[in-house]
Amino acid sequence: MLEWASLRSRPDVQEANGPASSGGVPESITTKKAGISLALGGGCARGWAHIGVLRALDEAGIEVSMIAGTSIGALVGGCYLAGKLDELEDFARSLTNKRRLFGLLDLNLRGSGLFGGMKLDARLREHMNGIRFEDLSKPFVAVASEIRTGHEIWLSNGSLITAMRASYALPGVFEPVDCNGRVLVDGALVNPVPVSVCRAYEQPLVVAVNLHYDLFGRAAVIKHSAGELVIEKDAPRPGQANSLHQPHQTRLGITGVMVEAFNIIQDRISRARLAGDPPDMSLQPKLSHIGLTEFHRADEAIRLGYQATMSQISELTRLQTVLA
Repeated sequence: MLEWASLRSRPDVQEANGPASSGGVPESITTKKAGISLALGGGCARGWAHIGVLRALDEAGIEVSMIAGTSIGALVGGCYLAGKLDELEDFARSLTNKRRLFGLLDLNLRGSGLFGGMKLDARLREHMNGIRFEDLSKPFVAVASEIRTGHEIWLSNGSLITAMRASYALPGVFEPVDCNGRVLVDGALVNPVPVSVCRAYEQPLVVAVNLHYDLFGRAAVIKHSAGELVIEKDAPRPGQANSLHQPHQTRLGITGVMVEAFNIIQDRISRARLAGDPPDMSLQPKLSHIGLTEFHRADEAIRLGYQATMSQISELTRLQTVLA
């Protein structure tokens, strides 16, 4: 497992316009560089890769001037700017199996989501209770969707925990969040990779972290025969004669169907919005083999996010100089 030292306590990382720590280079010849604005996209369990992205940027001494986050991107981005990324990473790495994860979910069959989310909220409040947007050192926006109107909601003031909770409230899975009279759900329904938010804040260098880049084939159109109607309970089981000619597919539970359907929607919207408003640069960890609900694979996701970012550090540095 990779070992990263958090550099956030270093003066050159803390100060927005502080001198670069380049081993004794005189300040008079230090090249001016633009800070980067991060658009952290949604992606459920794949979102742990955002932790690796931020670790790599800190290690390279690259200043983050703003973060806009959707869904788990809002969770990771908010914790980073609040100085709580270490605690979030420890929590993510502690989810070593699915049983540990389900122990944090409070089943709620009578509500508007399968899980109430109060146990997860309690974990957040252990470290972030009382933290507000106004307390953060850099601008932060959490993107959510208003379930009644379909409006895209930008949360940029008030309670940080409430905003993050609303941004990752996956419809049907987590209960919506009542936020000052608006009922909010996951922001990936309207803006999966919030580049447009960074543009609205007039940021010179916008870097998107797209967690769905290598999901090939999602946009394909396929002509297919309907065949005969087969009721699921009457369908042949693996090993039966009729199933020998067909590849076996694992049955999806209710949560699996909702998550995969949401994944299709998110991928289609991402393609359309990024084509119309592309970032200056995209970081694209290859995460397609990590399932949307496999939160116990945090070690792997963090490592892939770190590696994808480190491979682009030289290009990021060049763009910082060009756009300064």
